[in-house]
Amino acid sequence: MLNQSELQNNKTIKFWFHASSPRLCKKAYSLSNLLILIIIALNFAGCASQEQLPPPVIEAAPVTSSQEENLRKEIARLEKLLAEKDELIKNQQIRQQNQAQVLREVNKEATRAQVKLHRLATKPGTASAIAETEVALANLKQTKVSPANQVLQIQAKHLVDTASMLFAKDQYASAMNYITQAKQLISLITTPNHKKTADENNSLLEFHTPIKLHTKANINLRKMPSAKAQLLTTLKKNTVVIANASQGSWLRVQVDEKQGWVLNTGLEAGKNHHP
Repeated sequence: MLNQSELQNNKTIKFWFHASSPRLCKKAYSLSNLLILIIIALNFAGCASQEQLPPPVIEAAPVTSSQEENLRKEIARLEKLLAEKDELIKNQQIRQQNQAQVLREVNKEATRAQVKLHRLATKPGTASAIAETEVALANLKQTKVSPANQVLQIQAKHLVDTASMLFAKDQYASAMNYITQAKQLISLITTPNHKKTADENNSLLEFHTPIKLHTKANINLRKMPSAKAQLLTTLKKNTVVIANASQGSWLRVQVDEKQGWVLNTGLEAGKNHHP
């Protein structure tokens, strides 16, 4: 058996061993890490020291002088062909422009000839029609006409004046159109049966020049030229209206923003509107 002194020494040795074990383990761990780092560094140094191989050089195939000559000839041929096509297109465009110009000139000449022929063909007839209508209007001045017919007479005078102006400008066809309208109005005034027929046929005659009139008494403004048509309003006496069309015994008039039909017997022209 161990004595008291030996037991005390064993305890001291065990305590020292247990106390120093963590430090020894820590040192051993540090040495192993250092060894690993040294090995890794040596590997990197070995990789860096290896020589890098240069990239392969691809040499172009040599071009012989005959190939170069053939290539130049082919390029020259293509350039010549392209120039010839450009010239052909340019010439074609010039020919088309010339043809279009000739066609325009021919059309203009044909139009001028047609207009000239039309003027020569209608000038005598238009002059005669204007003279006849002026005589008819002069005869109307010698007779007493009703206020309703007076409106038509004023419009006929406007149409004749316009026709005379167009005739002076050699616009014979247009002048004849206005004279035809004036003759229709004069016929409505001078031929009661014709006026009755116009009422039955429901024919509308647009006025070339609107006429300023006023009401002789209170009259009804209707939506259509009929006594059974919808009543729009009642116009008071001396109301100013603008007549722009005629249909039988009815006149289409404009009153402010309203437009409707009234009997021509309820309207009369002002003093400055007498023909």
